[in-house]
Amino acid sequence: MSKGTEKTELEKMLERKMQENNPETHGDMNDGASADGDGVTADPDAPKQETQNNAAQAATDASSEQENEQDAAAETPTLEEQLEAHKAECDQLKDQLLRARADFDNYRKRMMREMDQVRRTASANLIRALLPALDNLERALDHADAEDGFVEGVRMVYKQFQEALAAEGLELIPAQDESFDPNVHDALATIPSDTVEKGIIVEEYERGYRLGNTVLRPSRVIVSSGPAETPDKDVNEAESNPQETADENETNNSGKEQA
Repeated sequence: MSKGTEKTELEKMLERKMQENNPETHGDMNDGASADGDGVTADPDAPKQETQNNAAQAATDASSEQENEQDAAAETPTLEEQLEAHKAECDQLKDQLLRARADFDNYRKRMMREMDQVRRTASANLIRALLPALDNLERALDHADAEDGFVEGVRMVYKQFQEALAAEGLELIPAQDESFDPNVHDALATIPSDTVEKGIIVEEYERGYRLGNTVLRPSRVIVSSGPAETPDKDVNEAESNPQETADENETNNSGKEQA
């Protein structure tokens, strides 16, 4: 064995000892031994530099991860902020619920009023159409023989007819001996009367009816105009005989001249 070869074996033994004492550089020493075997000298500072680079990279990664965690923590709302957000959302939903309830209540009331108005209008139209028949029954009973049994039956039907209409809200408008009211009375004529004051109804020609506050038909009446005016007797005579009055005046004037 040559001297160069023995030296190489000695170096290998020293390297093995160093690897056993320093396990971190085990792999690097093996690489260096292999390199020596190939005739290339290993750099003793290479493992240390690589370790420093790895430590610096690990520190950079840790710093980046910590910054990411801080950013995520800053973006995530706290429990108090979440509570405030949920409270604001609850208040908004409560306000919407109250508005919807108020709108529905107003809609329900409006629909009830409209339905009541439709019902009243339908009843008013039907009753208005039946009033002429009711008038004819009344006129027939006024001129019928009260002792006739058939008339008595018709009178009972007429009474039931009135009761059914009264149940729907039909009311008779008082007229006889009442003061004339143009809102519910329709004056057909005025007549003088010495016994009835002016503006008082003396006769009811056709009865009037109203349904609640609505006048279905005004009462057709005749109203008193008060006592008749009596003109002066002398004025009436003068107006009736103007020629005679002129002759008397001329005679009186002649007598005054002779005197």
